[in-house]
Amino acid sequence: MFKFSNNKKETISNNVESTSGQANKSKSYDNEISLLKHNQNSIVNRLDSKIEEASFAAENLISLTNNISQNVEVQMGSIEKVINEINNYSALAEEVFASTENSKQIADQTVEIAKGGSEAVNNSIQAMKDIEEAVEGSKQVVKELSIKASNINQMLAIIKDIANHTNLLSLNASIEAARAGEAGRGFAVVAQEVKNLAQRSAESAGKIAQTIEEINVCIEDTIIAMSKSMSKVVEGTQIANNTVEVFNNIINAVRMTSNVTDDINEAVSKQTNSLEEIITSAENMNTTSEKVMGMVESASLNTQYTKTSLNLLSNVSSDLKVVSHKLLDKIICENKENIELKTYISEAPLTYDPAMAFDQQSAQILYNINTGLLLIGSTGEITPGVAKSWYVEEDNTTWIFNLRKGAKFHNGKEITSEDIKYSYERLLSPALKSPNSWFLDQIEGADDFNKGRTREVSGIRILDRYRISIKLSRPYSGFLLNLGQCVCSILSKEDGQKGKLTGCGPFIMEKFDKDGCVLTAFNEYFGGSPYIDKIVVSYNGAESVKSFLNKECDFITFEDKEKMEELSSAKVSGINLTSVMGTYYAGFNLHSNSIFVKNPSIKKAINYAVNKKKVINELLGGMGEEAKGPFPPNMVSNDYLDGFNYNTKIAKELIGKTPAARTNEKLKILMREDNTTLFNRIAEYLINDLKEIGIECILQRVSSGDYLKPESINKADLFLSRWISDTGDMDNFLQPMFNPSNYTDFTGYNNIDVTEAMDKAKEIINPQKRMQMYKDIQNVIIEDTPWVYLYHPQVGYVAQKGILGLRVSPLGIVRYDDIIVEHK
Repeated sequence: MFKFSNNKKETISNNVESTSGQANKSKSYDNEISLLKHNQNSIVNRLDSKIEEASFAAENLISLTNNISQNVEVQMGSIEKVINEINNYSALAEEVFASTENSKQIADQTVEIAKGGSEAVNNSIQAMKDIEEAVEGSKQVVKELSIKASNINQMLAIIKDIANHTNLLSLNASIEAARAGEAGRGFAVVAQEVKNLAQRSAESAGKIAQTIEEINVCIEDTIIAMSKSMSKVVEGTQIANNTVEVFNNIINAVRMTSNVTDDINEAVSKQTNSLEEIITSAENMNTTSEKVMGMVESASLNTQYTKTSLNLLSNVSSDLKVVSHKLLDKIICENKENIELKTYISEAPLTYDPAMAFDQQSAQILYNINTGLLLIGSTGEITPGVAKSWYVEEDNTTWIFNLRKGAKFHNGKEITSEDIKYSYERLLSPALKSPNSWFLDQIEGADDFNKGRTREVSGIRILDRYRISIKLSRPYSGFLLNLGQCVCSILSKEDGQKGKLTGCGPFIMEKFDKDGCVLTAFNEYFGGSPYIDKIVVSYNGAESVKSFLNKECDFITFEDKEKMEELSSAKVSGINLTSVMGTYYAGFNLHSNSIFVKNPSIKKAINYAVNKKKVINELLGGMGEEAKGPFPPNMVSNDYLDGFNYNTKIAKELIGKTPAARTNEKLKILMREDNTTLFNRIAEYLINDLKEIGIECILQRVSSGDYLKPESINKADLFLSRWISDTGDMDNFLQPMFNPSNYTDFTGYNNIDVTEAMDKAKEIINPQKRMQMYKDIQNVIIEDTPWVYLYHPQVGYVAQKGILGLRVSPLGIVRYDDIIVEHK
């Protein structure tokens, strides 16, 4: 701040002091003017850069609008073709309807003819039956004739016997007549005649017998023929019966055909009505497309106007830049002193390698010294980074990125497509074993490269020095957000091959040690040089408020109640709060064999036992919201969830229903060696809450740096951690913690249904369907209970007077290059 004296009394005795005071005022004035000159120059340069980015965006929009216009024209042509085809199909459907009516009439006629044929066959069957009866009667008559013939044979046998006896009597009579002599001569004549008669009778009986024999033969032949006729009649009757069945089948089939025809008629009728509705809808669609075409043309025209306005604005900005520089050159003052600010983060970063970072502290530093192909804005949206523009090809999987020409690394080398390819393949390298390789695993060929099966990622293709193509294995709605993460930062290939990490962010890491780091402004940063020359970051977060109140630091962020109360007690003004897309949780080590981990009911009991509201009020000063599940409510609304509300009665009942829980086993909780951390204080509340329901705890202590390593987590049953969203994308939030292929799945959670659902959800474009999918996934995770769901945090931040531009993004990150010092 600058102070000016209002005391107009001057004496000779204080001339020296007055001269000294004037000198101090002059120096202060020079410092203020030099600071204003610096800020003015930086603002003009950054304004010019932002206008250029807006121009890039307008060009993208123009290109996109033209593509939409072309696609709408194609769509309109397709709709007209569809209408024509539907009309043709409608006419065909009417012909089918008419044909099915004719088929129905023919089927009815066929039924009548088949019925007539069936009646004729029935008559034939009846005639066959009559013939069968007649033949059977004739057969009986013939049999009776055969019997009569047999009787005649018997009678002939008698006649033959009589003739034989008569012949014998005639012989005896002749003998007796001979004895009688002359007296018996007449009797002899009679005897001779009797003999002759007997012979003729015998001869006639023989002939009759022969005739009867012949008749019997004929009778037998007749009977055989009649039997054959009977079998043929029976066979004919069977064939006629089969013919009746065939006719009946024909009738049934024709009737079924008729029924099917009726169904076809009804379906065709409905289809015709539907086609008429489709035609109406298609015509409406065509009309709508024409309106859309008009709107697209209007949007294209307005976009061109925007482009023209941006060009004019760019010209004005260029003129402003020239005039401003000339004006600033006219202002004579001493050279500006370097502006140095001091701040704190809660603890030391785990790494300075962006590919290996997964903690919030590392992200805070890395976001300021590195930059990606794209950037995440202060509100979580995508903005241009090293890429000035980008678009996706028609396959919806191939992205083309156009790089800024002249953008530089901290070593002064220009950023090219080679550096992009190197940085992404380094992140995916099997030798590096990055815990963040999953950020790029949707790129085609990434998995093969990561498993050492190929020497490069097939989906990353250099088109030229300033253009690169990235092809995904399938569409993924959150891909661009992933590219804006610090883990996907672009590093210099030239330095990287020498084992040095050189970024291209707004600040350069000047030095660092276990206590803090110093960041200096990179004046050739493509987004415009930062306002601040140097940022000194201390890792001793416990001292942040004390240092701020003593004016030893310039701005701080905080998350706990004590810091809020300390600042409020000191009547510090300008305290701000912002909700962060994050969650604090106590994770179960699902590899543990403890009853507290293996039994689902006990895990739920532990959730009910923890008084989350008390933690939020007493530890955070209300800077948080009770967690009902893993998702923060500003990402996925939790209104539909019941959650595990604090209820010791339910907790005890759940444990009481589990006899195995009534043992002397104790719950092992992993603790950090530094007792001042928020995590340890939360753990103390949790331990006391569990004691209330009969669960005793023992502590396993490790250093903060080793806390989240697998070998540390495996020493315990429960550990405390947090997750802050990298992108604001739901898939990006869940995958690290609940996909077993990711290093950051610290609990060891593995539910194949959840993994498959997450893979499907990332491809869904419809926002409502996508949101519902993630709600369903969250329900499954809550039921599985891999965590004790604690709270979703809010972050407080405050700056000394004269410092502007301090903001905390929903991801919990402060961009140091946005901070301006108005006066010191």
